[in-house]
Amino acid sequence: MIARTLEQIVERVTEMPRLPDTASRLIQVINNPASSVEQIVDIIRYDPTVTADLLRLCNSAYFGLVRRVRSIDEATRLLGTAKVLQLVISGTMQVTLARPQRGYGLAPGALWEHSVTVALACQSLAQRYAPPEAAVLFTAGLLHDLGKVVLSEYVAAEYGEIMERVQGQNASFLDAEREVLGFTHAEIGARLAHTWSLPDTIVRCIRHHHDPDALGTPDQLVDIVHLADAIGLLTGVGCGEVDGLAYAVQPAVLERCGANLGVLEQVGVDVVLELKAVRGLFRMS
Repeated sequence: MIARTLEQIVERVTEMPRLPDTASRLIQVINNPASSVEQIVDIIRYDPTVTADLLRLCNSAYFGLVRRVRSIDEATRLLGTAKVLQLVISGTMQVTLARPQRGYGLAPGALWEHSVTVALACQSLAQRYAPPEAAVLFTAGLLHDLGKVVLSEYVAAEYGEIMERVQGQNASFLDAEREVLGFTHAEIGARLAHTWSLPDTIVRCIRHHHDPDALGTPDQLVDIVHLADAIGLLTGVGCGEVDGLAYAVQPAVLERCGANLGVLEQVGVDVVLELKAVRGLFRMS
């Protein structure tokens, strides 16, 4: 019998592999406006695996640089600190997010593709609305469904009861998940991000990406991740059997951002085109 108390889930969270120290430190430094390129380079250069992967990605056809990049310092100056962070985080999380998530009906690679789609949508929306601390949005988008990695087996064990509530009571999958398990993948994902010492802004985006109106004070970053997740579902990329069931964008979020369905659809088209290049960059089939 699968244990599913909150305490037992939290124990499983602490047993999960941590975000690599290099990636975690990089998030903290780049999130600090006073950080320098030298600090960023110093963090990466002492991790040979991250260095090798980053240089390989920088020298791929995706970026089309006119000369070969031979150092982390050069990569950071050419691409910018935000792009370097995106590459490092995407690379370190690929293995974790690419695993199949049986409880959510997600085939191998599906959660990864959905997460990248949402991250790219966050990036596009950030360019439109220019929120403060926009640098964290790509990471928040990439990690927004992190809790599904932890909860997948629990959801699979209770799938019948969850779907009975979704289909029989017209509940959202998220509400049914909470009613049956006692918590949601968003709550567990936020707990995991907190144990990884990620910035509070990212933890908050993960925790409330389905329910931004639950925050006492509106948070533009959370609103953007909410919209980006909706865009991810609109594209259909990496969606499983349960994604999108009774899921709706909160009208107040659209109003606060000055967005509409047309904006979401346009961003979705742009993101799908970008995703094709990203698949090749990370050698996804």
